[in-house]
Amino acid sequence: MKFFKFVLVPALALLAGCSTISVRYDFDPHANFTTFKTYGWYMADAKAKGKADGLANPIMDSRVRRILERDLAAKGFQRQDAEPDFLLTYYPVYRNRYVQTYTSMGPAWGYGWGRPWGYGPGVGFTEVQAYREGSILLEVVDNKTNQLVWQAVAEGALTGLQDPQDAEEQVSLAVKKLLEKFPPPPR
Repeated sequence: MKFFKFVLVPALALLAGCSTISVRYDFDPHANFTTFKTYGWYMADAKAKGKADGLANPIMDSRVRRILERDLAAKGFQRQDAEPDFLLTYYPVYRNRYVQTYTSMGPAWGYGWGRPWGYGPGVGFTEVQAYREGSILLEVVDNKTNQLVWQAVAEGALTGLQDPQDAEEQVSLAVKKLLEKFPPPPR
């Protein structure tokens, strides 16, 4: 049993660290995204006063905001705190996930155990390993109407982060994938 804990647990950690980031998005097809040139942070806006953003990790918060601002600037959007065209916010979302593995050994026909041919007993067991999956939920609110117009989630973006460099790379990849479809093409 110890063998499997020494092999299985590190293997699951490696898989969690190498997990792919899955992105889903949705938007209001009636929103006019062509008017969006400037943005501000929703939590800094007067419309959000009194709402808690629930971000418990200021280091990760700073990292995600910095990378979002960098990638939005690369798309031509400018940050403007006074009356921006759209407001931006994100939430880290965590949920418990489980991986079940089954290992069996035998019964088997074949050569071995000191006999030329024979039948051996078998044994099998199931193990369930828990891990915490972290995702980034990104939302865009039209500042004129205060309506949510675009939303995306990068599932697995905050899973298996080993160190600051790993976190930087994974969040950069997640933000890039999140913003690939923003803004949506005009209809």
